[in-house]
Amino acid sequence: MLREPSRNAEAGRLSTKSFPIRGRSDVVTVSSHAGRLARELGLDARRAMELAIVVSELASNIVKHGVRGEIVLTFDDHWPPQGEITVEAHDVGPPIRDLALAMIDGNDDQGPIDPALILRRGGLGTGLGAVARLADRVEYRDEEDGSKTITARFHRR
Repeated sequence: MLREPSRNAEAGRLSTKSFPIRGRSDVVTVSSHAGRLARELGLDARRAMELAIVVSELASNIVKHGVRGEIVLTFDDHWPPQGEITVEAHDVGPPIRDLALAMIDGNDDQGPIDPALILRRGGLGTGLGAVARLADRVEYRDEEDGSKTITARFHRR
């Protein structure tokens, strides 16, 4: 569950923690851990909460749409110069067909969400948009093995 690569003192501190996501209880666990980690690493209370929300949204998407996955939290105190926390959501599941469309509130990757389906699908279609609004940078990539990774970056200010 915990991976901590080492790095020499000149290069800076790098720590990585990986959390498997199998169900809703894992979403709460990783979100809480991310918020605590952010505070320990110097983010103010508001920014730490924003990071926890992003982690919760990405982990929830793994539970809702993926087959299995993990959230990887990485802190690098030398990138950028003030430090960065990276949230990687990696899952095996269907690709996101249209990321730009999926990031518009009230849409999924195929267009507007039918209001009659909102309760059944377990969300309003605002999660990826929230991730984009709260993180400093968001990246998406389809992996060669058929999985996908969404990366959200938070700069320590």
